[in-house]
Amino acid sequence: MPIRGKTQSLSDRELRRGNSLYEKGEFAEAVAAYNRALDSNPENWAAWNNKGLLLERAEEYTEALRCYNRAIRLQPQYADAWCNKGVALMRLGRPQRAMECFDLALQINPKHEVALNNKGSLLARLGRYEEALANFQKALDVDASYVAAWANKGAALGHLGELHDAVQCYNKVLKERPWFADIWYHKGRALLEMGRPRNAVICFEKALEHDSSLERARTALREALELAGGET
Repeated sequence: MPIRGKTQSLSDRELRRGNSLYEKGEFAEAVAAYNRALDSNPENWAAWNNKGLLLERAEEYTEALRCYNRAIRLQPQYADAWCNKGVALMRLGRPQRAMECFDLALQINPKHEVALNNKGSLLARLGRYEEALANFQKALDVDASYVAAWANKGAALGHLGELHDAVQCYNKVLKERPWFADIWYHKGRALLEMGRPRNAVICFEKALEHDSSLERARTALREALELAGGET
């Protein structure tokens, strides 16, 4: 028993080390720490989950999926792992199974804001924007500062033609992340559709200021300048 306790402690220390490295962006070192945690204790379900996140970041989705499955087998009520498994399945082009995972995460924790946001994203991909919007709003009811949910809510509102509300959502995102070039672009597109090309020009210029390689913003800027030049 004392030996097992020592092994458990080593595994937990390496898990914490891996988490710290992950937060610092030192991903290769973080994977090595999670591997040491699992060498010490193969039943460390949190290490399996976190290793999966790093594999997913490296676009190794099948390997990430295996890690999430290990975590879930060890801890079936682990909502985070179910949610992460759903994302990996989305990446692998398996939307039905992904939806089942998000629903299972929400059965375990109905206020899991990440699962709500991810389920909304999947519904939006399927063109079910009203349902997607409801999930984004639920995520925001849990965490009103959840930037990804504001961005996704804005996109869903845009698809539904509710452009003014979409712009308000994008403003929420840009208040927190003024460097987010894609959101400047989407705000500009909404303003262009609202017949406000001069305001759209400012947004597209901001998008290019933060990401000069964003060609769609450059194309949209030309369109907005042409329309703005025709205003009286």
